Amino acid sequence: MNMSCILSAIVKVRFIFSIAILLLAIMLFSCENDMMAVIKLSSKDSIPDVTINNVDVKKSEMGKPTFELTATKMISYQTAESFTEFPNGLKIIFFDSLMQPKTELTANYGISWDAKRTMQARGNVVIRNFQKHEQLNTESLFYDQNLRKVSTQEFVKITQPDKVIFGKGMESDELFDNWAIRDVSATIYLQDDK
Repeated sequence: MNMSCILSAIVKVRFIFSIAILLLAIMLFSCENDMMAVIKLSSKDSIPDVTINNVDVKKSEMGKPTFELTATKMISYQTAESFTEFPNGLKIIFFDSLMQPKTELTANYGISWDAKRTMQARGNVVIRNFQKHEQLNTESLFYDQNLRKVSTQEFVKITQPDKVIFGKGMESDELFDNWAIRDVSATIYLQDDK
């Protein structure tokens, strides 16, 4: 075998070896990116600490119920910013001093941030004040336990016995006793058929 054939074979081997190294490097970097995604998905922030089905939580003060929360599923994450999700919806009933249901909130989804003492309800949010016969409908509602205020920036519809009010944005106390719509767009008065 002459020297040119040997050199040609070495160049071919080096070329093939270089291609193999390049392919291996590409595969390793691809795997590293995929591994980072796997690590991120399985990080402590994305794995729930507690999952409970068919939740029924009742709170009382001095032997009198103050509220009751029910949900088909509750997922709690104990992270730096601990939070609890209600992915399948929730219902909260607030009771008056006579232990009668006063206000009810229902929504398709809920999330509560423990440290901030705030909660957001989303998707077909309905608040009913049984004593005043009023109902609020919206798509998103924010509750601040510290301020004891409920608010939204979304479209709202408030139904009262004698009228229906439409608008955008609303603030209320937590029991939906005193509320104000920020931008009223329409008021429809209902006829009494007596």
